[in-house]
Amino acid sequence: MKRILKDTCIIAALMIFSVFSISIIWSGITDEIGLVLKLFGLAFIISLANFLFDEYISLSIAVSYVIKYFAITGIVMLYGFIVGWFYPSNFWMAFIYVGVVLVLAYFIDSFKVKKDIAYINTQIAGRTNLAE
Repeated sequence: MKRILKDTCIIAALMIFSVFSISIIWSGITDEIGLVLKLFGLAFIISLANFLFDEYISLSIAVSYVIKYFAITGIVMLYGFIVGWFYPSNFWMAFIYVGVVLVLAYFIDSFKVKKDIAYINTQIAGRTNLAE
């Protein structure tokens, strides 16, 4: 199932890239394409921030998620103001959007970690049996 989901995401990304490339060549950047490109830009900035945070800051998992939540919300707000998604009257929506995405990311991450732990335990058990 994991491979099917991974392949689906890769194929979908290739389709989006192909369709958008052809559409940009023929019609330029439409509002819809612009929105998706802005989302990709935001995703890149957030991924970079997460990478830098994980590389240089060592905290407990709970504290790390809380700090990431506020840091990423700040990034989303700033980016949203720059590209015109948020206005002073509705900036609070960034807290909701980031919260929903963070909860989904947490569940995906915890599922992945559980799988990694099971794999590592299997490898350790296999080596222990060989050593005996």
